[in-house]
Amino acid sequence: MPSDRVKPPPSSRPGRRQPRYGDMRLGDLFTFLSVHRSSSVTGAARELRVTPSQVSKAISRLEEQLNVRLLSRGSRGVTLSEEGRRLLPFVEDAVSRLRLLGREGAKGTDLTVAAPSWLIHNFLPAIAAAMPELRVRGLELPPPLLRAYAAENFYDVTLVTSDVERFPGAWVSTRVGDLDYALFATPATAERLGPTPVDPSRVRAVPMVTPIFNLNGQFIPVDDDCPLPHSQRNVGHEAQTIGTALELAATTGQIVFGPKVAARRFVRAGALIDVPVQGWNVTEPLYLVSNSDRVLSRIEKGIVRALRDALLDLDGKPAIIPD
Repeated sequence: MPSDRVKPPPSSRPGRRQPRYGDMRLGDLFTFLSVHRSSSVTGAARELRVTPSQVSKAISRLEEQLNVRLLSRGSRGVTLSEEGRRLLPFVEDAVSRLRLLGREGAKGTDLTVAAPSWLIHNFLPAIAAAMPELRVRGLELPPPLLRAYAAENFYDVTLVTSDVERFPGAWVSTRVGDLDYALFATPATAERLGPTPVDPSRVRAVPMVTPIFNLNGQFIPVDDDCPLPHSQRNVGHEAQTIGTALELAATTGQIVFGPKVAARRFVRAGALIDVPVQGWNVTEPLYLVSNSDRVLSRIEKGIVRALRDALLDLDGKPAIIPD
C-alpha cells in the first residue's frame, strides 16, 4: 500500500485534469521560488540571469503541469495565489532537500541512491555493504519526484517497481527480482477473520489502514495495488508511508496491505502476521534504474548483485533474473 510508491494521485476536483508530476522540471520550481522572493517576474529574471519571457514560460509550464494558478498579478507586483501559497512549503522542502545533495567528495567515490522510504530502509544497507569503496547517500523520494528529478542529476541510481520507461534516455533499468505483497493483521485480528485463505467479504468488514497523498492541502486516497478497491473498504486510519501504516495496524488492530519486505520487522516480532486471502496474489517487479553517464558498468552490476542477495535474505527466494 505504500503511499511512497504511489502513482500520481487523481484530481481533487470533479472534471479537473490530473497533474503531470513526471513532466515537472526542477528549474521551474527554482523559478517559482525566485518569483515569490522578488514579487516580480523581472526581479526573478535578474536573479536567475534569464529573460522575463523565460521566467513567464517556466511559471506557465508549471501551472499547466500542476493544473493550478500559482500567481496573482496586481498593482503591488506579483503575489502567490491561494493555490500557490498552499504549494509553497512543499516546493521549498523539496528544493532544500535536493540542495543538500551537493557532491563534495572526489568524482567517482560517491553514490546517491534515491527511492521510496520503504525501499531505502530495506535495500540501502546492502548496497553500502557491497560497495565499501563508495560513500553512499540515501534520499527518500516518492515515485513522481524520482522521475521529475532524474534529468537534473541529483542522484545516480534509484529503486522503483513501475514506470521505468518514463526515465530519460541515459537511464538504464535492470530487473532485480520480484516483491510479494500481502494483507497483514495482528494475531487477534487474523483470528477474527477466520480460517485462511480468508474470504474477501470478511476483509471488507475490518477497518483498513489506507494510503493517502497530500495535494494542495487535501488528502486524497491513492492506489496501493490491493485487490480490494477503495470504494469497497471499511476505511480506517490513513497514512502517507507503509512504515507508518504498519505501525498503526500493529497498534490498533486494523489491517493493512503492502509489501512483505516492508513488514518483515513486524512479522518477526509477532506484532503482525501475513493473512492469505482468496484470489489475492500480488507481485511487483523491482528495478534498479541507473544513470549510465554517471555510474560505471561494474558499479551497476555490483549493486544488482547486492540487491539480489538482499532480496533472497528478505524474501527467502532467489532472484531468477540472470546478469
